[in-house]
Amino acid sequence: MRPAPWKVRPVATVWLDFVTGVGVTDSGARTTPKITGRRKRPALVDLLDTAHNLSAERIMLTGKVPQQGLGEQHWLITETPGWSAGGHWLSSPPTGRFTHDITGRKLEVRLASEWFTSPDASLTPDEARQAWVATSEALKSVARDAELLKSPAATGTQLWAQSLPRTLDPEPLDPETAELLHRTAGQHRIEHLTTGAGACACGSCRPLVDVGEQPRGGFAYVDGRFMYAALCRELGTGPARRLTGEQAEELLESNPYARARFHVRFTVPDGWDTLGVLPLAHDDADEGWHYPNVPGAHGQTWVDGVELKIALDHGWGIEFLDGLEFTKARVLDTWADRLRRARERLAGAQDLPPAVRAAAVSAMRAILIQGIGAFASRGRETTQVVWSARDVPPAAAATLVRHGEAFVFRTRAPRPQGQAAALYRPELAAQVWSRGRARVLECPTALSQRLPGIGLTRLGGALEVDPATLLAVNGDAIYTTEVPGWSLPVATGGGDDGDVGRMRLQGWLPAVKLPTTGAERNRLRQRAEAAGTGSAWSTPSSDVAVDAADEVSVEVAGA
Repeated sequence: MRPAPWKVRPVATVWLDFVTGVGVTDSGARTTPKITGRRKRPALVDLLDTAHNLSAERIMLTGKVPQQGLGEQHWLITETPGWSAGGHWLSSPPTGRFTHDITGRKLEVRLASEWFTSPDASLTPDEARQAWVATSEALKSVARDAELLKSPAATGTQLWAQSLPRTLDPEPLDPETAELLHRTAGQHRIEHLTTGAGACACGSCRPLVDVGEQPRGGFAYVDGRFMYAALCRELGTGPARRLTGEQAEELLESNPYARARFHVRFTVPDGWDTLGVLPLAHDDADEGWHYPNVPGAHGQTWVDGVELKIALDHGWGIEFLDGLEFTKARVLDTWADRLRRARERLAGAQDLPPAVRAAAVSAMRAILIQGIGAFASRGRETTQVVWSARDVPPAAAATLVRHGEAFVFRTRAPRPQGQAAALYRPELAAQVWSRGRARVLECPTALSQRLPGIGLTRLGGALEVDPATLLAVNGDAIYTTEVPGWSLPVATGGGDDGDVGRMRLQGWLPAVKLPTTGAERNRLRQRAEAAGTGSAWSTPSSDVAVDAADEVSVEVAGA
């Protein structure tokens, strides 16, 4: 079933600061909030009334929007006289949906940070509006019919429908195979590798850095440049063919780059002293995935061929149980290329203020990452808010939570049908996520060479650093106590030549207390980004010029 683009109409938007309510309209005209009562600061209802008076259909909030802790009431769950809640989404990033009680007009409340990354949420309403315009223009420059939709995810899938070659009509997976992928395909890798509260306690995963013995050290933050765009080449799609264990083993031996997934039993080899290679689901699904690395540890898992090849190359014991082979096609190639070119255009747009340019570049990353994730979406839950227990449907009683005087329950959207079903392609998301996990382990650099009988040499990635320096992996980022030489620019002897997909140094702190949790690590990452990379090398080559794309990507995490 070939996907068809949605018909899109402009959505009147007002851009407001969450704290002050001051902002701008789509045209850039300044607006101030309509505040009722004796309040000095606007409440949510005041922002809704302000947008309604401007005939807006969407509010984009900037500034310091509250972050809810466990058990805290969400800022969207509050009384809004004159408005009815219409099915919120309270996970990050949240979306509020309201209907005016008299006019019946609908209004969405969204966060600009869903699209744009900025240091300390410092983007102003007008900067966010300018970044929106710049992002839209950049997409139109590579795809004439491109439009920004309600979310980066929707924009990404819409652009895919517009980018698919006319001669290609990829067959959707059968329901049984799609369900298999949902049960067995994880997303990006998140693993903390120091001792402490953040370490995996399963017994098959061993921390690599003991903060009791080494409480302090350096902190290097390295991540991939627009990484997913480099991982979309010639993916596999439907129809898919089921394989026996023998067929699966023969396929990988004859074609190690086959578009396929393999069901295997693995054993970590003797003497293994670094992070694990293959993902394994925890017994409790809510705990996600882990990566056994203790010699002799074993498990049974589904894994993509790109990850399995790394394990085999490093001597892991593998027993093939069965497999799944996809049909190779250029199903995402044009899509990824258009996003890459749009990003390059924005990164080089010296006429834009730096904050706007950086925000627009980050929007391209949001479209890329969330667009990939949307291929695996079967619809998401919405949150309903009522003020009487009698209004809670019996079928939703198990999800009921009290928030002050409010009764909050969840409902699940129906499975995609029709046009939406054509955009449901879990095999694409699963392969990009797998390639991303493999790339963070072994990543080609500008120094790499392909030698007959050997393969690529001088790789980067987590398997190419001293295990005693490896603090964590998070998506396409690694954190180490020493600066990996391959992550530096080529002008300083490193392996970063500015290409999309390269892993490059984003920030360096020479002496810090090493993190024991993900929260501590994230705070160090922010400090490292702010400190920059200049202190990572002290040779005369440290004054090398950085091109415009790198200047922007340093400002925006992982752009």
